[in-house]
Amino acid sequence: MRPITTTLRETVVLNQYIPIAAAFGGMCIGVLTIVADFLGAIGSGTGILLAVTIIYQHIENAEREKEHGAMVF
Repeated sequence: MRPITTTLRETVVLNQYIPIAAAFGGMCIGVLTIVADFLGAIGSGTGILLAVTIIYQHIENAEREKEHGAMVF
């Protein structure tokens, strides 16, 4: 078991980076949506973002089921 001071120090470091990473991720998704809208991609940028998110969620669920031994396909 690790000392509580190490755990608290790691928590403080994570709390410094998580908001920055979340904001950067949000900006990247926003830029992707805007660029897709301007380039006239098939569908709107928001539609593409929604489709990618749904596909990624299905992949995560399939991997989780595979870990638990459930039949995927």
